[in-house]
Amino acid sequence: MTRLIGAQLSASLKQPVVVENRPGASGTIGADAVAKSSADGYTALVGVTSLIQTPYLIPRLPYDIFKDLSPVLMLARGANIVVVPADSPVNTLQEFVSMVKANPGKHNYGTYGNGTTAHIFGDSFNRQAGMDLVHVPFKSSSQMLAAVIGGQLSAGFPDAASALPQVAAGKLKALAITGNQRYKAIANVPTFAEAGFKGFELYGWYGVFVPAGTPRANIDKLSAEIAHIVRTPEVASRFEDLGLFVTATGPDAFAAEMRADSQVWGRAIRAGNIRAE
Repeated sequence: MTRLIGAQLSASLKQPVVVENRPGASGTIGADAVAKSSADGYTALVGVTSLIQTPYLIPRLPYDIFKDLSPVLMLARGANIVVVPADSPVNTLQEFVSMVKANPGKHNYGTYGNGTTAHIFGDSFNRQAGMDLVHVPFKSSSQMLAAVIGGQLSAGFPDAASALPQVAAGKLKALAITGNQRYKAIANVPTFAEAGFKGFELYGWYGVFVPAGTPRANIDKLSAEIAHIVRTPEVASRFEDLGLFVTATGPDAFAAEMRADSQVWGRAIRAGNIRAE
């Protein structure tokens, strides 16, 4: 996603855009590097929802997301899906809950890591439904999905982008999706609310940030350029292929949504006593 935008941005700004991966520590290494960069608009971060979840998971971060980084644009939103093996006897979320309750101590669910959006949603679902699912964290969605397909997991909680190809291929069954609307690619799969569970309306998001103190004119220029790019049919369709909704939400609205979402994620993390370790 970042390379796709970077190539378009390079063309529109008529200067090179270099994409550098800084993985590690739930995204904090990359975020910290940008937070400590020059506030001139030439260094930006493409980050995800974990930026507002991590403060509740990891104590003493080297930066404050709301003080040291300024939002430029929310690029897109994405959902998570509950999937089960193709040969699972259940076809709905309620049937899955009934199966787990009828067989205590025998079922589990996988996610792409401790403290991730998938873990937070999975824990909330487990507690709300009164189940005893065991959480099994993996290093990536692909590893976790392989375990679901292979029958080592009763269910998985992947991001939609990772799960949709496997669902389309008939290797997995999708039972429910987070957020407040269905996906066109799996229009028969209900949202959690439609399946009778509340509190799963939040989406994960992808956003662009710059160091705090960057001149507002620079932020607005960068925001407008990237918003134009993600709204083009070429890029928007590519995002849709990845299971994402293009939003192109500007700096102020994005900042307000981040603060509101942060409180919701914080309550869920505290309720489940979730840690990143």
